[in-house]
Amino acid sequence: MAHDFPALQQMLELYQYELSDIWAQDTDAQARYGYDLERHRTGEHFHAHVALAGSQYAGFALVCPARVTRSQGCWMEQFFVLKRFRRQGAGFALARHVLDHHPGAWEVGQMTANTAAQAFWRQTISALTAGVFVEIVVKEGQWQGVVQQFDVPTVG
Repeated sequence: MAHDFPALQQMLELYQYELSDIWAQDTDAQARYGYDLERHRTGEHFHAHVALAGSQYAGFALVCPARVTRSQGCWMEQFFVLKRFRRQGAGFALARHVLDHHPGAWEVGQMTANTAAQAFWRQTISALTAGVFVEIVVKEGQWQGVVQQFDVPTVG
C-alpha cells in the first residue's frame, strides 16, 4: 500500500479540483491543493483504500474514526472515483469493499451542494443495508451537510 500513496496524493488533487466550485480552497505556491495523508500512512484508526480497474487507478476512499454525528465507528473522510470509471460500478464496488473491511457503526457525509454525491450514497447505502439507514442534516459544528448513519454487520 505504501507504493500507492503517490497515486493517492495525485487523485486527491483531482478530487479537490473537481469540488472547487462548491468547496472553497486555496492552492499553495506550486498550485497544489495539498492534503495531509500522514495520519493515513501511520494512524491505527485511519485507513486508505485505492480502487483499481485492471492495472489503472480508478479511485480511493479515506476512512477515519467517526466524528460528526457519532462518537464510535467510522467516518468516510473522502471518497472519489475518476470520471472515466463512474457509472460502471466502480464506486459501488469500492464502497462495498471499504464497508466490508470496517464493520460496525458508520457515518457518511456529503456537502449540501454536492447533490450527485448524495444521490450516489443514498442508492449505495440503501443497496448495501437493505434500506436500513438514517439520514440527517447537520447544520452546526466543524462539518456541515447531509449524513447517513448505518451499521455494517461483521461478515463470517
